[in-house]
Amino acid sequence: MISDHWSTLVDPRIREAFYLGFSGGDRRVSMIPQLFDIRSSALADEKVQAIGGIGKTGWNFEDTGRVPYSEPVKGYESTFSHHEFAHGIMVERKLIDDNRISQALDAAGNLGDSAFRVREAAGANVFINAFSAATASALDDYGVDVVGPDLVALGSAAHPTSPQDSTAIVNEGVLALTAANVSTTRQLHMELKDMNGDLLSIMPDEILVPPELEDTALTIVRSVLDPASANNAYNPQSSRFTVKTWHYLTDSTAWFMIDSGLRRQSLRWYDRSPLEFAKEDDFDTLVGKWRAYMRWSLGWTDFRWVYCQNG
Repeated sequence: MISDHWSTLVDPRIREAFYLGFSGGDRRVSMIPQLFDIRSSALADEKVQAIGGIGKTGWNFEDTGRVPYSEPVKGYESTFSHHEFAHGIMVERKLIDDNRISQALDAAGNLGDSAFRVREAAGANVFINAFSAATASALDDYGVDVVGPDLVALGSAAHPTSPQDSTAIVNEGVLALTAANVSTTRQLHMELKDMNGDLLSIMPDEILVPPELEDTALTIVRSVLDPASANNAYNPQSSRFTVKTWHYLTDSTAWFMIDSGLRRQSLRWYDRSPLEFAKEDDFDTLVGKWRAYMRWSLGWTDFRWVYCQNG
């Protein structure tokens, strides 16, 4: 005989199935912790004021005999507005009475898997929309702004140097993923300037690719010898980069060169309400309801951490 509190009895198993579906066990790894700086939040939205570096001029103490003091350049302000996401399943009591709890466990596991996929797809949209032509606020399906705080997409030929300097900075191209183009992109990335117009000391060390480019990327960065030459030429790209492959990138030819140190400063994910799982009973219909809920935001505060190639 099943207790009147039947949903409470089966809740631990359904909860376990949900979180196992979300984690995927050893079957998969989330790319969000590998790419985003994940932070907690206690506010309705988070505002981040970008601050530029101190310029390289004025250091010669012997010229003036006094220590000069400078104010950092004020950059763009980013607003991270948190959005809510929720979904659920319903389980009839008779499934438990008839010893068919496996169906409920499957549904809970599928719900957890869906929560995982929603987060991954939302995060991947940062790169999927990197070549958007939008020049004003435009939200994607997850409430994430397609443009950055400078009102252009992540990869663009029209990034202003700063709010005070409209000189354009380019961090996008159309080069296919080859060893030669990795070298070219590395040089272009390292030439990006900061808000003062000075070299930023960018050191690219990651290449992000879709599954279709993974083998090519691994060949380029792991071959000691030049993979495009039969003359035993040394491959200068060997061991320079870590390859990151994201299943949720939808463009089979786009790839991204990244400075991981700058990425950790600029690419952010705020968990306002981390994933939670709760239940309630409907007394009249003998249906148990379980629902997942999460609230988060994501985006970037500056673009210089990445060079985007729409191959």
